[in-house]
Amino acid sequence: MPGMAQKRLVVLADCETASIVQAAASEFGLEAEATTTTEAALANIRRIGPKTLAGVVCELGSSKDNSCWPLLATLKSENKQAFVIVFGPAAAQDVQMRLKCFDSGAKMVTDSFEDVRIALRRVAAVSRIIGSYTCPNCGMSDLDENGLHLHMHMHHAVDPNTEGGACPICSQRTGNLEVHVHNHHGPPEEREPEPAHYAVFSWCVCRRSRDGKFLLVNEPAGISRGRPAYWLPAGRVDKGETLVEACRREALEEAGVAVQVTGILRFMVDGHGTLRIVFLSEPEDENVEPKSVPDWESVGAVWADAKDLERLTRSDYRSPDPAGLYPKVASGQLTPYSLDTVAFRNLEALMQKLTAGDRAALSELPAVWKQVEAAYPKAAFEK
Repeated sequence: MPGMAQKRLVVLADCETASIVQAAASEFGLEAEATTTTEAALANIRRIGPKTLAGVVCELGSSKDNSCWPLLATLKSENKQAFVIVFGPAAAQDVQMRLKCFDSGAKMVTDSFEDVRIALRRVAAVSRIIGSYTCPNCGMSDLDENGLHLHMHMHHAVDPNTEGGACPICSQRTGNLEVHVHNHHGPPEEREPEPAHYAVFSWCVCRRSRDGKFLLVNEPAGISRGRPAYWLPAGRVDKGETLVEACRREALEEAGVAVQVTGILRFMVDGHGTLRIVFLSEPEDENVEPKSVPDWESVGAVWADAKDLERLTRSDYRSPDPAGLYPKVASGQLTPYSLDTVAFRNLEALMQKLTAGDRAALSELPAVWKQVEAAYPKAAFEK
């Protein structure tokens, strides 16, 4: 746009990584300044300033001379508008290191050059069209409606929700600004669909056979006690959707992994009568890597061995369900039950009718549930 200063990117990485990132940044109109030392990167960040600095891509580093940690600390305290990516397998594939990076101010942790490219395209898109809105979280200004919608997902998926504020777009006061902006503003096709008429949930335990690792999702901080803590792919079944379809959709949305559902691990009913079904699944492609670009659904995902979970604490989870389920599946203590039963097919058909709004179908629930209880052993209903 005429008169606009070109947005800049600071890169702290080895020469090969820096060259690839610079090429991606240039493709989307970002000027990348690369260096191999922490001192020079910090100097570049301060010289460029928050109005022009679009983001930072940095590797963990191997010594204090090229460490990413001083950059993260500086940006967290002085420039919350910059989109900060920590790059490399040492960060992206380690369950504890991922959380340390997020806690220190990273917005994204990845070892995928393609995902870096996607993120830089979106970062550039946020500032491409000038508007009149300001983000109440970080103060980024001159955003249009779509830009604010995208910015809040990209930049603030790692941050707690903004409560009790007024929407910059419509001035409505809301208890959860992020949810309000997502559901009421921005591109209609990107908004959350209306919830189904009947609440039922599908959970996905996904394990790949070649190394026995499981999918862990970094949940958006706003729904996981203020930090992008771990959980499994899971969510509410959409209108007219089958339970298996919901399981597959949640894995794809939250982890970026297409899965094949292979069995049922648990039927769970809470004190309110809400049904949650835990499915076992496997990736359709054993070599696929999980998503790492943050959005409304998650802040990314990682393949983790059951023993990796021993290094995590209760506060590292949104809810500790993976710690209870994954080791039992890995050891063979928890094995799947068949999907191919008349009882389960009837349950799926009934849930489709209920979620689609067929209230009369509620009368069928006691008989169908009795069928399910008769078809599966008591162990399938244990918590």
